[in-house]
Formats: sequence, C-alpha cells, structure tokens
Amino acid sequence: MIFEKLRLVNFRNYRDVVVPFSPRVNVFVGENGQGKTNLLEAMYLISQGDSFRYSDNRTLINSNNQEALIQALITQNDLHYKLKLGLSKSRKVLTLNDKKVSSTDVRKIFASVVFSPESLASIKEGADYRRELVDELLITFERRNADLIAEYRKALKTRNKILKNYLEGLNDKTVTENLLDALNPQFLRLAADLSHARINALAGLSKDFNNAMQYISKNDAVDISVEYLISDQNAVGFTREEVQFALQKRMNELHDAELSSGTSLVGPHKHDIVFLYGQKDSRFYCSQGQQRAIILSFKMAQIVYHRKAHGTYPVLMLDDVLSELDKAKRDALITFLHEINTQIFVTTTDFTLPESFSLDQLSVLRIKDGHILDE
Repeated sequence: MIFEKLRLVNFRNYRDVVVPFSPRVNVFVGENGQGKTNLLEAMYLISQGDSFRYSDNRTLINSNNQEALIQALITQNDLHYKLKLGLSKSRKVLTLNDKKVSSTDVRKIFASVVFSPESLASIKEGADYRRELVDELLITFERRNADLIAEYRKALKTRNKILKNYLEGLNDKTVTENLLDALNPQFLRLAADLSHARINALAGLSKDFNNAMQYISKNDAVDISVEYLISDQNAVGFTREEVQFALQKRMNELHDAELSSGTSLVGPHKHDIVFLYGQKDSRFYCSQGQQRAIILSFKMAQIVYHRKAHGTYPVLMLDDVLSELDKAKRDALITFLHEINTQIFVTTTDFTLPESFSLDQLSVLRIKDGHILDE
C-alpha cells in the first residue's frame, strides 16, 4: 500500500493543500502545533475510517467552516484507489472510487500501523487503550475481523439503548427483559467471538512479540507474555465455549446491576489486557522506558506478522515517537525501519532526524502553520 497524494480542504489547520509523497520515507519536520500530526491523522482517518486520537467531526473541521474534505490516491497490488472523505459537523461520507463505502469496508482493504506517544503510554493508561491495541491487531490477523468488531459495537449500542430506556423510565421491567432476552443470544455470540479472536491473536503474536522485545532491549533472556482478563480471570487458553460460558455466567450475576446502571457491564468492551515482563505486571513493576519498549515491540511484532499473513507490510506512521525513546531504542527502531520495505511517515521537531535515514527515496517536508514547504 502506497499513499501517492493527499489533499486536505478545511481539515484541522489546513485550508487547501495537496501533498505528494515518496513511496519510501516521508519526514514531516516542524515545531509543535504546526500541523504535522494532522497530516498523519488525515491519512489514517481516510484509510481506516477513524482517528487514532480523540476527536469528533467539529474538531476536525477548520474553524469558521461547516465542512471539510480529505482526498487520497493510493496504490496497492498494482491497483489504484481514489478515496474521498467528506466531513460535516454531523456526519462523514466516505467513497472509494466514487462508490459510497463504510469505515469497515476500507479497514478491510488498507492496513496502517500507528506509533504515537499515546500508544506508547497504553500500559499505564486505561484498559480502553489496550483493547484498541488488540483490536488493531485483530484486523492484521484477519481482515474480516473488522466486520466482527463493527457488528459487536452495533449490538452493544442496541443493548445499551434498551438498558438506558429502562433507567429513564421509557420502558418497564417486563418490556426491557423481553427485549434483552431477544437480543442477548446474538450479543453473547458476538461477544464470545470477539473475545476469543482477541485471545487467539495474542497467542499467535507471542513468538514475534518476544523476538521484538529481545531485539529492542538487546537481551535474549527477556520474557514477555500477555494475559487476557475476563472478570479478572486470565482467559488465555480458553476455548470459545469456555469464553461464552464465562460471559453468560457474568451476565447472569450482573443482571440487576445492569438494569440499575443503564449500561452493559459484560462483554469485551469491559475486558483488560495485561502485559507481563518476567511474569510480573508491567503496570506496576516496569519503568516508563520498559513500558514503552513493550508497546514498541508489540507494534513491531504486528508489522512482522502482517508481512507473514498477507505478503506485504502495512503503512507505518510514527507520530513524534522517536523523541520518546532513549538512544538505544531509537537506534534499534530506525534499524528495523530500514530493514522493512514499506512506506513510512515520521513526524518530528528534530530537524536533524532525516539524517538518520540513509535512503535514496526520502522526502522531507517542513510544516509551518498549516503550510508545507519542500526541503
């Protein structure tokens, strides 16, 4: 997958700009707050259907405007794709080769991996960050998992609406329980499918994850493992039937609590992922540098696995990540990037960073206040 060109109209701090890209390494250089991350966000948004940082449509649209536009030309497997994303304050309209498509549709076609300061902080942040890491991995393993994630979120939204309506007095208990009885079999099936898919993906990544961590840390004795927690119980190794049994049991236990809270308290949206370093919980026993190395290794393993599974590497986007790493880990990552044949985008405030990439196909773009200047 190669981004050939990107156009932004009234997106974030960009008025109207067209950016051509190198098929290899593209470095966006500039001071903080100039729009470097906005370029990465636009590419990720149009190829994955969502942003990798918190946003709603209103924050994506340049102030004093009602609409924004992102257009991209992408080449993959000798095929050319024209993507267009129209944004208003209330909706998104995504088209692929002039045909309207969903976010799930494009996620199944195009693969991108983002390294960001937020992702490096996933271990010490809330469980939702770690769940997002694993769901990105799921699509790497099998593109149709994008459908599974979308279907589960849709069923969860419906279930939450039923519970909320009861809490607000719009439906009585009998009506609510009848609606839940009708929905719960489908909800439990999707919840079990998604949970088990996550468990399988984590197990499948284990070897590459350990190899990457040993490479980054320069220590062959490093041992990394992952626990997948369902109601504080490690479900790694569970069969799908065991997963569904655990979910059903927990749903029965929390039935009254769900009614009184007006929201679903059971399902993969409540599960957690724990990274173990030497069999110890990395949230409490690892330094910040070690935590960053774990997530960096996880992302690197995801890239390697994608190559094994699909024969190609995903596009890589590194949002000011190199400045978050110590010199040894930074050098190891740059060496890794040199060894993989894919398109790479890097944002940085370090004007000397491009010198680290000894590649012929290197494009350096200086970003200032939503404007792009060729170096």
